[in-house]
Amino acid sequence: MRKVPVELLSWQEFFQSRVEIAAVYLFGSFGTEFEHLQSDIDLGIVFTRSVTLPEELELDVALSLHVGHDRIDLINLNRAPIALQFRALREGILVYEGDYFKHSDFIEFVIKTYPDYAVKYATFAHDYEQALKEEYGSHGG
Repeated sequence: MRKVPVELLSWQEFFQSRVEIAAVYLFGSFGTEFEHLQSDIDLGIVFTRSVTLPEELELDVALSLHVGHDRIDLINLNRAPIALQFRALREGILVYEGDYFKHSDFIEFVIKTYPDYAVKYATFAHDYEQALKEEYGSHGG
């Protein structure tokens, strides 16, 4: 079971001050039994609009300055691969919601898109495994 660090709860004021943030998810190893000393804090951001790379970087710097460290990895979920978007929804914890409607649109998109991707990926993975077995044998050597 993932625990939400108290530190994250104190960041609400920062997130509220950023109108471009629709939602924030905590995912990755932080707050789980897999957390270790070098674990960073993976935050998936759902934006209310399309943001530029300089805007993403400015947000990353501003949050790091606000919290006093740079062990934060911000991921733009709007632009992330569908597998990562789904993982953030499935495994992550919603730690902030600033725009219910934009957030709901994002969730709907992921839920509608992921099943098609999952079928195609499973087929690809199976074909890839078969090709490796044919090329290298079933014993790997």
